[in-house]
Amino acid sequence: MGSKSIKTSWLELRPYQSFQDDWHLRKILAKVSDVAFFFYRKEDRTKIIIRTNDSEKSLFAKINQIEAVEIPEPEFVFPHVKRLKLKRHYAIPIVLQEQRSQLYNVLEQIHKEECLVACYAKKDPYGAASMWSWISSKESKSDQGKIGPQLQNFIQIAKQKAKDAEFYQCEIFFAVQDKKTFDLLKMTVPEGISRTKIISQKKFSLRKCCNVKNKFPFTTFHPKKPIVSSKTFPILSGIELLSIVSLPEDVTRLRISLGSYVPYSQGPQQPIDDADI
Repeated sequence: MGSKSIKTSWLELRPYQSFQDDWHLRKILAKVSDVAFFFYRKEDRTKIIIRTNDSEKSLFAKINQIEAVEIPEPEFVFPHVKRLKLKRHYAIPIVLQEQRSQLYNVLEQIHKEECLVACYAKKDPYGAASMWSWISSKESKSDQGKIGPQLQNFIQIAKQKAKDAEFYQCEIFFAVQDKKTFDLLKMTVPEGISRTKIISQKKFSLRKCCNVKNKFPFTTFHPKKPIVSSKTFPILSGIELLSIVSLPEDVTRLRISLGSYVPYSQGPQQPIDDADI
């Protein structure tokens, strides 16, 4: 008997005006098996949209000072799309400790243009093993005096990454209306993951004998490690992933979709004439 298909839920995270991020996603990421983050800029406003398994959506609903609203599956259609890759082997960390993403500040610089930063993450139970395998192969060459000081340094910081508790097969995409915006979006991710590859939005149709539109399937895409080993395929630790998809630290200066919650003290009040004094 085949396994049942996993039901997908779509949530929009809307922080309240009083929201302050204390790395809320740290504990959540450790518990999810497959999640996608969409940071969508449209009409000079940023939306934080999550695609998650139905069984895991309650994790996001529990974030303090955030309204997690269920929404229909969105539609993302862009003429220009880029896939990001690592500059070096995935065992070498792009950050060693959690750092605040510049994502929201960069999106504030984009006016009257629609764009998207999409990050997909799937839990990889074999991530640490593959990293230790790379480390072992390089250390064997080090014993023979065949590597220089830079690679020796990479080995040491790779050991730090390999000790992380969680690893994820990840894919990151930029999507824009104007190609010039790609340069801005590159500032939203750590420098070590800024290699890019254009994703063609056309394909050749044998039936029509010409190129036809082939929009990238943002809503149904899932990361999948290449069959042929790729050292630049993004396998990220929890620290690295969190540094890309962290929630905004301060929403007061951002044009972002906010929650509709009204504090009780600001709700309907009893007329003073009727109040007990």
